[in-house]
Amino acid sequence: FASIGKRFTFGGEAPKDQRIYFFNTKEIIGNKYGTPNPVPFRVVDERAAIDIDIGISCFGEYSFRLANPMLFYTSLTGNVADEFVFRGSDLERQMRSEFLTKLQPAFARLSAKGLRYSYLPGATEELSAAMKQELSSVWGDARGIEVGIVGVSSVKANEEDEKMIKELQRNAAFMDPTRAAAFQVGSAADIGKIAAGNAAGAM
Repeated sequence: FASIGKRFTFGGEAPKDQRIYFFNTKEIIGNKYGTPNPVPFRVVDERAAIDIDIGISCFGEYSFRLANPMLFYTSLTGNVADEFVFRGSDLERQMRSEFLTKLQPAFARLSAKGLRYSYLPGATEELSAAMKQELSSVWGDARGIEVGIVGVSSVKANEEDEKMIKELQRNAAFMDPTRAAAFQVGSAADIGKIAAGNAAGAM
């Protein structure tokens, strides 16, 4: 009878609201990304006195997990009255856009450490740590989501930038007197071989 009285007070409903929420806290892998346009990457080579920005295109995959379910609930599903089913595809487009936006400053962190862009496929731990720092405010503090492992399957620099870097490194190598002398000796030997093979016999 006491319960019936309470139900009349609450319009015939139970005075207590009980809900059940299920959160998948496992790591969600296989999220592909790719740069539609070249991303700036700073190339630093102290030996060749190079400090320039080039454009690189890269593709790979990343993983993420729900680290703070309560924060995720209050930020995204706090105003839901009935059933709500969240899947990775619901935020996939938004998260990929935010991921690519933070990829550039993450590359800046790696280039500041002296890492070359060609080393990115092997710098999984460094890139993952850099992306965690960059996405901590966008994903972690706002939604309770943290990035897991970031992998790079392929990375390619612009052909013009690649040619320019090789030329600068080549010129820097000839700044060394020993290397320059060796190159001149080698060039003179090649010229002698060509002249000796001349049909006219003129050298």
